Amino acid sequence: MLNRLKIITIFLLTIAISGCSFDSPAPTQSTSTPATPSDRNTPNSPTPSDGAINQLLFVTLKWECDNASEYDVYLGESNPPLIRYTTTQSKSYTTPPLKYDTKYYWRVVAKGTDGVTRSGPVWSFTTLPSTLSTVNGYALRLFRTETKLPNTVELVFQVLDLNGSGVTNLQLSDFEVFEDELPLSISESGLNIVKRATTPYKLKTVLMLDNSTSLENDLNTIRNSAKQIVHGMRPNQFLSLYQFSDKPVLLWDFTLDIDWLKKLIDNNYSVGVRSTDFYGAMKFGAGKWVDIVSMDSVVQGCLVVISDGEDTQGSTSLAQGLNAVHNKLVYSIALGPALQPEIMNAFSTGGSFKPGQENEIIKRFVELENSVVKIANSFYVLTYSSPKRGNKDHSIKVRIKNNPYQGSESFISTKFNSAGFN
Repeated sequence: MLNRLKIITIFLLTIAISGCSFDSPAPTQSTSTPATPSDRNTPNSPTPSDGAINQLLFVTLKWECDNASEYDVYLGESNPPLIRYTTTQSKSYTTPPLKYDTKYYWRVVAKGTDGVTRSGPVWSFTTLPSTLSTVNGYALRLFRTETKLPNTVELVFQVLDLNGSGVTNLQLSDFEVFEDELPLSISESGLNIVKRATTPYKLKTVLMLDNSTSLENDLNTIRNSAKQIVHGMRPNQFLSLYQFSDKPVLLWDFTLDIDWLKKLIDNNYSVGVRSTDFYGAMKFGAGKWVDIVSMDSVVQGCLVVISDGEDTQGSTSLAQGLNAVHNKLVYSIALGPALQPEIMNAFSTGGSFKPGQENEIIKRFVELENSVVKIANSFYVLTYSSPKRGNKDHSIKVRIKNNPYQGSESFISTKFNSAGFN
């Protein structure tokens, strides 16, 4: 009987991990209108182009579409892609870190202003081969282009390495800048590129403590693990504390106060009811923050759960829970007599540990902080005085000298208008 249950569990995990999403209609269902080449209201003109190779491990997906209010972006290794990565009002989406040398399929579903849902075709791209992982290549991401009178052009952009880590040590001499395809003279244009002041950043952590009756004899162990994790918080790490059995219960929202959180764990964390919605709690916890990388704010979050992984309520499916955490960072402390190791491992995208290994999660807090600090320091400001005059559009291209990476994001290209320049 135990073997049969294990086989069923692994079968369900295989289905869920393959990307099934049940919290919205799949893009291949009959609710969507088939795409036609002439229909500009259907997602079209993908970037990267269909079949593109050697893409970075973070890809900015772009498309064109008219008369749509919102877009669902599906991405995955299966064709068609079944995992809905995001819903956005923008015509672009930057993916979380992907895998080397992997072919990904993606599709955009547009929610038209006329009430009709239109699915674009399935497009694909392949990421860089792992043999390039040690190459010190650079990718550039444009965030803003502005002009200021009398004739100043300003760009804000970010530089990342091929793994998506921020590059913080570049100087003006490392760049090449072209205006209307001609090199800019530093002496004549006053060209300058400086690293922007550090972008404000936050680490957000959701700590969820299972208090179901199956763990009644492990409450003190959970308390001790939770307090050790809280004690290892970084100076800029905000933590939100929950306990859950039949539903998540907020003990305290995001705070930096370590001592207060420890008191709450000692005094407010207590045994719950005889029903556990583990899958729902994971879905809820993963939805409590949004990872952000912009020139104004960098937010990176993670979910830490201490649980046995047993779901007795059945109100949330395994696939729904896994779909919610697939692009989020999740750590776990797994324990208890009813421990479900396959379930805990499947949800723990950042690693699953045992009581006594809390320092492994704290080490990852340090690594996360270092990564976020580099991202927050990887923005650059380019300024120069343009000789262009008149109400005309002009192009700018920026790239790094001798960049080993020569893909589509090895440079940034943008335009400005010189109206009013003098």
